[in-house]
Order: sequence, then structure tokens, then C-alpha cells
Amino acid sequence: MNLGVVTVNLPRIALKANGDKDLFWQIFDEEMQVAKSALVFKVKRVLDASPENAPILYQFGAFGKRLKPDGNVDELFKNGRATVSLGYIGLYEVGTSFYGPDWENNQKAHDFTLQIVKELNLRCKAWSKEYNYHFSVYSTPSESLTDRFCKLDTERFGKVKDITDKEYYTNSFHYDVRKHPSPFEKLTFEMDYPKYA
Repeated sequence: MNLGVVTVNLPRIALKANGDKDLFWQIFDEEMQVAKSALVFKVKRVLDASPENAPILYQFGAFGKRLKPDGNVDELFKNGRATVSLGYIGLYEVGTSFYGPDWENNQKAHDFTLQIVKELNLRCKAWSKEYNYHFSVYSTPSESLTDRFCKLDTERFGKVKDITDKEYYTNSFHYDVRKHPSPFEKLTFEMDYPKYA
């Protein structure tokens, strides 16, 4: 069971930072606070439910427990029984923003983008301890959202070469599909990220 997903537009943070890594991390921190608030709101919204709202789910055991009609649905979701997901899009574009369009074999670029995913993971672990719900990093696979985020950023920042001019962002940590990597290149490029997401 997932209580909700909020996806962060990483290229927007990079575009706002305009090449300044300290500013990137400052904006990143601000965006994490917004994402956290949105995810906590989603959790609280689910907790407004009563077992009578969906008897099959809550009273007749579809979630693995049977609650009384006046019971509290919270026990079905706490302690790792459900996830609350922090998604992200456009890690490749962040690398491009700071290191140029051909950063695939640049170790500093790789380390920087991996640090972003590690930081997302650390935030989720901290929020899990704070709220006793399982917050997790979600490598968002959403073509419609990659288009939407890019379109919004194009309106705000204009056509930025190799970032907004493609008219889409790359899903999560994926290799830029325009470059047609071999399966081995793609696997090598992407292999470090799933450990944290």
C-alpha cells in the first residue's frame, strides 16, 4: 500500500541555481521541506478515513487486518506496513546543468548526481523516524510528468540547450535516451542509483 507520491523537479532546482552548487543545495533543502509537508498532508488525509468508508479494505481484511467499524485505520499503515514516496525526475539534466551534455564518464558528475539520490534517501530515513511511516525514494517513471515539468520550466527559463530544449526530462536516474547507449553502457551508468531509490 502506498499513501502517496510527491515528485521533485530536480532540473528546476539546477536551473534556479545557475551553476552554483551551494545555491543548488540550499534550494534543494527548501524543496525537501515542501515535499515533506505535502507527503505528511497526504498521510493525514488518509487517516481521516473510517473503516466504514471502505469495509472490504478495512473491516473484512483486504489489508491483512480486520478493524471494527469505529476503529482507527492508522494501525494499517504505520510501522512499515505502507510506503510514502518521495519521487524525483531529471537527474540527468542536473548533471548536464553542472557538467555539460557529455558527462556520462565524468566521475565528479557521477558522484554529484549520486549524492543527490543519497540525500533524498537520507531525508526519507529521517522522516520515517520522525513520523513512524515508511518514507521511501521513488525513481519516478512518468513520461507525462517529465513532459509537464519541462514545459513549465521552458516557460520560466526559456529554451536551455540539452535541458529544456528537448521538451522532456529524463526519468529518475536514467541515461539520456537521445544518446542511444548500448545495454551495457546504460547498465554501467545507472547501476549505482537503485541502491538508494
